[in-house]
Amino acid sequence: MKYHRFIASLGALVVLLTAICAAEPLRPFPQALELKYYGIRPDHSQKQLNAAVTEFYEYWKVKYLVESTKVPGDYKVAYNKKNWTVSEAMGYGMLIVVQMAGYDPKAKEYFDGLNRFRKRYPSKNNKAFMSWQVRDEANTETDSSATDGDLDMATALLMAAQQWDDKTYFEEASVIIRNIETELVRKDYSLRLGDWDRDGSEYEGTRPSDFITAHFRAFYAATGNELWQKVEEKCYSILEQLQEDYSPSTGLIPDFAIRDREGGWKPAYSKFLEDKNDGNYNYNSCRVPWRIGLSAVYYEDPRAEKIIARLMNWVIEIHPEPEAFKAGYTLEGKALVNYDVPSFTAPIAVAAMSTGDQKWLDAAFDYIMEYKLFLNSFCF
Repeated sequence: MKYHRFIASLGALVVLLTAICAAEPLRPFPQALELKYYGIRPDHSQKQLNAAVTEFYEYWKVKYLVESTKVPGDYKVAYNKKNWTVSEAMGYGMLIVVQMAGYDPKAKEYFDGLNRFRKRYPSKNNKAFMSWQVRDEANTETDSSATDGDLDMATALLMAAQQWDDKTYFEEASVIIRNIETELVRKDYSLRLGDWDRDGSEYEGTRPSDFITAHFRAFYAATGNELWQKVEEKCYSILEQLQEDYSPSTGLIPDFAIRDREGGWKPAYSKFLEDKNDGNYNYNSCRVPWRIGLSAVYYEDPRAEKIIARLMNWVIEIHPEPEAFKAGYTLEGKALVNYDVPSFTAPIAVAAMSTGDQKWLDAAFDYIMEYKLFLNSFCF
């Protein structure tokens, strides 16, 4: 689906921001020198890193940040020429602009516009969440939610509360987090796909790219609810089991996982939810090295480090250069296509930060920046 290519490509910018200029409360861009890293960074000067991020940010704003056609001053992140959006894109957009405060004088204006837009289109099942897709703004009929979009939006609101010293953002984040706790977390602490996924459903499963363990640390800090520690542990245990049982030599994770007969987890079958590659490493799970890599880089979490190291051992052995890493694999490591895109390469760069693979990281950083012009034609 085209929107998955867009969402994952947009993730390249989020990767640059979080891996190089991660936000600290009340610390405007750039925050890189303020943050403690347990891994390595691209071997460029801070001036070069800042310029790379701001250049990509300006490109992203022109290309994807769109004013609402219904309410002037509201904003959305569009993924096609029809100006459709999805909650994943909105979450990414909110994460991006809150981190660019200090560089972009309109960052708060954009953030508030995005926040208002997501609230205007709530999930049909739970008003605390956003409808996973908004096509025609004039159509008031909404869809159900997608877990990752609301996880990102809640985190962005927590960041905004401290970036702009406004407790209103914290209150809004708290509403989303409380509803995630009751609606999207199962009794065994695994994550549902969205607010439509119920126990016993035909589509009961989980999406490993939703295992945003750094977010869960933030939710625990914000709420004091130990549930988030249990969710974090559950996510790591699922990833560990999937790697051990289905990709011991590659460390690759499937787009979706479903329960097996013993109560564990296994890769989803073909066309479980989206397409024939639902059980492969494709346009959802390509985000796992970024999501889990952040916990390795920021927190030196040994669970995250183990998962990322298993993947990076295979990446470095088989793909000496970023251009060799293709856009999708079976869990055994067979390429699904013969081309490469930053949707897959950028998240691996974060993994390289945690494992200390400097040469690969530097090449990947340059690759992402050089690929920008091609993204212009690729995403639509």
